[in-house]
Amino acid sequence: MFLKKETQTLFQINLLKYAPFIYELRVPSMPVAAVEQINRLLPQTQCRECGYDGCLPYARALAAGEAAINLCAPGGETVMLDIAGLLGKPPVAPAKTQAKALAWIDESACIGCTACIRACPVDAIMGASKLMHTVIAEECTGCGLCVAPCPVDCIHMLPNGADYLPQSRSLSGGETAPRFAAAAHAQARFERHESRKAREDAERKAYRAEREAAARRAAAAAVPTAPSAVQPSAKPAFNPADLIAQAMARANAQQTQRSVPSNREHFKQAQIKAAQEKATFRRYQRDAQYGNETEKAAAIEWLRQYKAAQEQADDI
Repeated sequence: MFLKKETQTLFQINLLKYAPFIYELRVPSMPVAAVEQINRLLPQTQCRECGYDGCLPYARALAAGEAAINLCAPGGETVMLDIAGLLGKPPVAPAKTQAKALAWIDESACIGCTACIRACPVDAIMGASKLMHTVIAEECTGCGLCVAPCPVDCIHMLPNGADYLPQSRSLSGGETAPRFAAAAHAQARFERHESRKAREDAERKAYRAEREAAARRAAAAAVPTAPSAVQPSAKPAFNPADLIAQAMARANAQQTQRSVPSNREHFKQAQIKAAQEKATFRRYQRDAQYGNETEKAAAIEWLRQYKAAQEQADDI
């Protein structure tokens, strides 16, 4: 039996109207409490060994039934059993385990590239561009995310005898059990890290927006306005030769200030030497990152000596 055209149209409208409610009945939303309970059981190292982008995404996948319960490498069997008990699933052997270890930077080989600082999810590495970096051992969670980005392989994971990492507990938020206190501290550090990144990103966007707005204002101010009907323009005729002469005069004045005849040759040699040093520095940086073992060793040694020479020159 076929429905009339008007009845079919009305049925389709009602179906679209109530489709979201029908979907919610068939696929219930993920309970927030379950995600929080699972996330509390995880060590909060944000190591991504589970294949997810941090502990919270893994907890959400577990709550949705989309992930196995044995993927947390740093948590091992303990975390697996807790998750199995919470979700009512049979225990299984951990897919892999991760030994407790702390990151250590060979400061003699560090070139100050800041790659490890950007990779650390809990801001446990101190340093600045072209300066030596060091790990804050008490804050390190042993995630190992800083090892791969290092272009000179100067970061090593050293075994540690602590039961739980990080060793610091100052941000545990009242947790008394060592395992949960360490996880709470690591989570607080990670949240501060994410908040700092978001704040700096917003500041960069605001700074760029302000610069663009200033450029637009300057461009608008440079546009000549139409001459008034009451006061006609009395500007002289534009002469391109005058503009060229003014530009040449400014260039000659700048060149004279930069290098007078008495030191022109010295200035030229200094420019050549600076360019050669810059090219050599870039070549050794490239060898340290992409060369073979012999080239890497030679490049690291040259970079170490170059860094020491720069520091000595700064002290003078």
